[in-house]
Order: sequence, then structure tokens, then C-alpha cells
Amino acid sequence: MSTSWFCETQLRDLPQETRILITCDKCGRQREEGVRQLVNEARVGAMYLDLIEWAFSCADFHCGGSVSFGVFTPVVLPVVLQDRPPVRRWA
Repeated sequence: MSTSWFCETQLRDLPQETRILITCDKCGRQREEGVRQLVNEARVGAMYLDLIEWAFSCADFHCGGSVSFGVFTPVVLPVVLQDRPPVRRWA
């Protein structure tokens, strides 16, 4: 029996800047949550991703359907530093 990375990964193992897309399986409503926010506010850092997905439900009060997670890596733009131009001082 093989397990997926989803079952073996705890929330705190993901980078803190990662955003998780939570999609309702019933109504299709989507919302985003940050890993840092879930670890600090919801206190679910030690839980595995599949258990967190099972515990969450749709944000719509009337739907309450099960949800699925989509994990996104943060977008990091490369920063290129250029040399400072020489300064001429007049005496």
C-alpha cells in the first residue's frame, strides 16, 4: 500500500508564504488561506494535510460540503542588484 505526499506532509512542513486554495466539492466555492494564518490562528500546524482537508467544510453556511485543497507555491520574483554608479566629488 502506497501513500501520497498529501498523507505524509504536515502543514508546518510547507513554506510559510504558501497559499492554499480551498475548493468546495459540492458548490464549487473557492477561498484562499495562508499556511502562516492556519498555523498561527487555527492551530493546525501539527496535523497532516489530508486530515485538515477532511476536517474543513465549505465556507457557505447553507452548503457545508466537503472541500479539497490545492497547494500553490509562492511566486518569488528574482531581484537583480546592480553596481552603484561612481560618485564624482568636486573639490
